[in-house]
Amino acid sequence: MVWDLIKLADYLTQRKDINPTRIGITGISLGGMHAWFAAFADTRYAVAAPIIGVQGFRWAIEKDIWQARVDTIKAVFEEARIDLGESAIDKEVVEKVWNRIAPGPASQFDSPFSVPAIAPGPLLIFNGGDDPRCPVGGLETPTKRARKAYAKAHSSNNFKVIVQPGIGHDLTPLMVKEASDWLDKFLKQ
Repeated sequence: MVWDLIKLADYLTQRKDINPTRIGITGISLGGMHAWFAAFADTRYAVAAPIIGVQGFRWAIEKDIWQARVDTIKAVFEEARIDLGESAIDKEVVEKVWNRIAPGPASQFDSPFSVPAIAPGPLLIFNGGDDPRCPVGGLETPTKRARKAYAKAHSSNNFKVIVQPGIGHDLTPLMVKEASDWLDKFLKQ
């Protein structure tokens, strides 16, 4: 996933019609997760605005709040459960599958570590207040750590988290507008 986005940045920075210092990235759900990881892995993404994609994988495992995320690709987890000889999908199966799909999201690349590392790059995180796939509780630690990292980098205005009350794992017009405005703010300077 991240390798593809690094290769995309390689391609975009080579194009004559693109300013290589003004590349932004956004995405929705899995695309939001891609935007978050791309901004973490490659500073050529000058600004990021992941929408309903940032979550705390370890937090979800520890709090036993991973079911909605797993249900999006349940067949994968069912096959893994069978391969592992388990009678049910549990947090051990979930962690093993997540680490197999993308090594590190429940450890060194999880949001409490990767989100603060994006500083000082502009980052807007947008989640629904009632999102079962990306629960807001999983953003508390990464948000606290990111605020410290951005303050230390003297770039507190480059970090923003918006939680839209009453919204689940759904894209709203407000999310689109805020992400667009965020990208314009930093890319049209």
